[in-house]
Amino acid sequence: MPTSVRLDAWRRRRRIERAFQGRESLTPETFYETYFLKKGFPLSVVAGVRDVLETQLSADLSRLVDTDDFSKNLSFFWSFDSMADVEVVCALEERFHIEISDDEALNAHTVEDIVSLVHKKTGVQGQP
Repeated sequence: MPTSVRLDAWRRRRRIERAFQGRESLTPETFYETYFLKKGFPLSVVAGVRDVLETQLSADLSRLVDTDDFSKNLSFFWSFDSMADVEVVCALEERFHIEISDDEALNAHTVEDIVSLVHKKTGVQGQP
């Protein structure tokens, strides 16, 4: 493996670790119960969004919180893969059988924004 590839991988791991430092690792169910249950979002949407993000960003997002912002504290993901944002939107559309406009994608910054957008588009009802 070329040195530059190893260095990029090391930088990426370091940025991820710094972003999530001091946070507890949460299962998908605990993540849902902690941040989304009381807001009426369904587990299937919350867990599905987190799964898509983890897959498309090739990262362990078990320490993610609802207020993490992909335009602020998590913006480094886009510097490592300039097409990651497009791939995330396409994967969300495919997973949930929805269409997300460019404006909608540009306005969904936080994890909660993304979950809310997908929830609205799917029409899946959450728990009371």
